[in-house]
Amino acid sequence: MKAIKDLLDTVSDRLKGIARKNAVVAKTVSVGKRHVIPLCELRVGFGAGGGIGEGVDGSDQADSGSGIGGGGGGGAKAHPVAVVVIDDGKVRIESLVK
Repeated sequence: MKAIKDLLDTVSDRLKGIARKNAVVAKTVSVGKRHVIPLCELRVGFGAGGGIGEGVDGSDQADSGSGIGGGGGGGAKAHPVAVVVIDDGKVRIESLVK
């Protein structure tokens, strides 16, 4: 089961790399005295599985019934939900969600 733990650790580490600090508050875009800061919703998920095998009774194949397994995957998605607009010293929040 060490292989499954290693797999989960690898997937988790890669997702942490995707979910970096600017995934929720993205990089500011500035034009003149107007600054726009995107605010994002972040969704992260992952899963993994494993397996083991054993012999099959009554089989006439020498390698029948052996097994092993494993698998994992994950993903992350960030999409903007609002922006903070700073325009000539005035601040407002504009929602991007309907």
